[in-house]
Amino acid sequence: MIAFLRGTLAEKEPHQAVVDVGGGGYRVFIPFSTFERLPGTGEAVHLLTVTHVREDAFLLYGFSSSGERTLFEVLNTVSGIGAKLALATLSTFTPEAFALAVAREDVNQLARVPGVGKRIAMRLVVELKDRLPVMGSGLEPSVREGVAATPLPPSDPDVALRADLTHALVNLGYRPPDAERALRALTTAELADPALALRAALRILSR
Repeated sequence: MIAFLRGTLAEKEPHQAVVDVGGGGYRVFIPFSTFERLPGTGEAVHLLTVTHVREDAFLLYGFSSSGERTLFEVLNTVSGIGAKLALATLSTFTPEAFALAVAREDVNQLARVPGVGKRIAMRLVVELKDRLPVMGSGLEPSVREGVAATPLPPSDPDVALRADLTHALVNLGYRPPDAERALRALTTAELADPALALRAALRILSR
């Protein structure tokens, strides 16, 4: 099993990359989140990998963080989820945002993944809700758009909720400063209900 590749980035596309390792090129399938973090072609690159061996193919999947690789492997244990849908999920969610959606049983949010309808989204909730929290730091926080998902003290639920909402808004396409501005405008009553808080923040951002 190939655990990682370190070499020169020879080619890159949104769904795949070629890494030159000692004169040999390895084609690696990647999520868009990893593509965003790739250096320019001709530069040094390091990718964590998962190897899938089939009768007709030897496939490599590459990731920029251990959290992404861990989630990819977990998703592949879910009935009806293969490598293609696992990559689509990682292209839509950061690992921590996906875990949050599963924990909240947010089927509509999970169904945003291309190819994942509500039936598969419900299956993800059923099969993963009790497993993702156990993984703990295995789904390490990743940094997207300048926002770091750092561990928060369990004694400070307001701070934790604001961090969760910021990640949710960033994953919906809003800039972190705009998301934080909207959250600062929320009332105490709105922050008491995560779903209400998210809707209120979206109304503010749409003005």
